[in-house]
Amino acid sequence: MNQHVENMIAAFFEAIEPWTSAYSKARLSFVAVKRGDARVILAARMYLSSVFRTPTKALFEVGDLIAGELELSGGSSAFVRAIEEIASSDGFTIPEGKLVLHTDDNQNISVGPPDLLHHEGLTKGNRLAVLTLCGGRRDKLAPQPQTDWMLKAAARPFDSLTELSVEYGLGAAPNTQTMLEVVAHAAAEVWVGSSVKDGNAALGLWLAPDLDCANARLGYRVLDKGIVVNRGSVDGNQLDWSERSGDVVGQFSLEVPRGAVIQCIASYAGHAHHLRWFADPQTYQNARAAVLSSVDQTGTLLRGYLLPELPPRGKAADDFESAVAWVLWGLGFAPVSFGMSPKTRDSFDILAVSPRGDFVVVECTLGLLRAESKLSKLSAREVALRKMLATSGLQHVRVLPIIVTAMTRDEVKADLRAAAETGVLVLTREDIQAIFESERLRFANADRVFEQALEKLAESQEPKDSLLLPAI
Repeated sequence: MNQHVENMIAAFFEAIEPWTSAYSKARLSFVAVKRGDARVILAARMYLSSVFRTPTKALFEVGDLIAGELELSGGSSAFVRAIEEIASSDGFTIPEGKLVLHTDDNQNISVGPPDLLHHEGLTKGNRLAVLTLCGGRRDKLAPQPQTDWMLKAAARPFDSLTELSVEYGLGAAPNTQTMLEVVAHAAAEVWVGSSVKDGNAALGLWLAPDLDCANARLGYRVLDKGIVVNRGSVDGNQLDWSERSGDVVGQFSLEVPRGAVIQCIASYAGHAHHLRWFADPQTYQNARAAVLSSVDQTGTLLRGYLLPELPPRGKAADDFESAVAWVLWGLGFAPVSFGMSPKTRDSFDILAVSPRGDFVVVECTLGLLRAESKLSKLSAREVALRKMLATSGLQHVRVLPIIVTAMTRDEVKADLRAAAETGVLVLTREDIQAIFESERLRFANADRVFEQALEKLAESQEPKDSLLLPAI
């Protein structure tokens, strides 16, 4: 292991040092290939957390492939040693052998600076710190399609290596390099049991054991009719701490306008760790959202349509398109859907107009952005609409093309640059989830949403190593 790898590991743990006492244990998940006594990593993650609420998964073996989870103890110093041993030629000892991250042709392991605010965490309101160490080419260890077909024949069958990786908490394994990721979860969270009812907000802060309550803080922003009307925070030593469902939670109450939405921020040692949105489920300031709630009282129908199980079944594509139109209507747009009628299917999926008169041209897909030429068709439809408006003397009307996919950002990342270059805003599964998590439908302000979408499109067109398009 070279000095650069050691320096990056040290930098990662130095960055999380103010709350490192929260990580008394870790969970190591891996998928590896047997090579003698060595277990050569295809994908592995070391999760640092104060608590693991699910048991470790049983060991899986088929042919020369092995997957498993094990818990580590000893605190940060022990975790650093484990990472360094995995990155060394000797490997890290586990019950099944020596777990090691190999490279090709004696090259060095590559590692970049720690990502202390990883995009997967940001889309869910979490501080997620990630250190990524990359080894050699994955296809040399797990050739395809042979590996996937070996998994299909297992006593516990998996359809693919990707499915196995997801099952063991590794996400969709990368297609090119083997890697070890070290993931540090938030050490403070907004308590999920917080609530808003009849103008009173009961807000709470969960803190990992072994952390000092005096260093914690619960911040809040109160939005009434889409405008921030109150903001502040309460320090940890001023919260009322008690045990709630086995966890220690600090609470306080706050009076808010009826129908207001509250954003809560959990901080520790001067760093924001987690945020959540809360609203009174019985009170709406957006009449359209109230109508949607009366049609779908539990919210499961809209969520199920927008976040379908993949691969899709039945009429999932039509349901997805309908739900996107519902959300646009709830946000204050005037949408019209053409995509589900056979006679208009070749025009727009959805065309929506803001109160100011700006147009949003929407293409919906459950898959990749360039599948069935969806991206190029959307661009052509946008151009045709602009020409039609100009012919009518309406060239001042703005047109924004958006493609909405049910897939994750990682799954479509190969298409993101092409979309940005053609001036198309991409919304992925994470953006859809953020609509629910941020209580966005509580306020209908389509003009503001349109301006924010234009800003996100401009950000996506700036040169950068990776794209992050926050939800509109």
